[in-house]
Amino acid sequence: MRIRYVSAAAAVLSTAAIVLTTPGVAGAAATADVVPGRARVKVTVHGVPVHPESCRVDPDADGDTQSLPLEPSGTMVAHNVAPGPRRVVVWCPDGGVIYQNVVHVLPADPVADVVDTVFRTAGSSDRVTDPTLR
Repeated sequence: MRIRYVSAAAAVLSTAAIVLTTPGVAGAAATADVVPGRARVKVTVHGVPVHPESCRVDPDADGDTQSLPLEPSGTMVAHNVAPGPRRVVVWCPDGGVIYQNVVHVLPADPVADVVDTVFRTAGSSDRVTDPTLR
């Protein structure tokens, strides 16, 4: 009889430990990772309570204001962003503004982009120099 109680207690404790240590999406605050590159800005959202494609990104909130949707994967790359400091704003329904900060976009470099594309195609992503292409 004691073995049953010990087994039941162990099951309850292990379940509680799993529930307490597993990160949940419902209680997590929405966040965004923003990575500047060469004439590009890569945005990835996490913990969004709705579909990520309903979120919008403004890669140049102080200049050429746009409202670009994210992909269903929660990631998007905004192209043709002017070089220099750019204020990026990411907002989602039911989450409001989840990111607002200035990033420094590098000037375009078509030759480096071709080299990076060759590295990516060859499977050498660790050699890609533009972080938005990784």
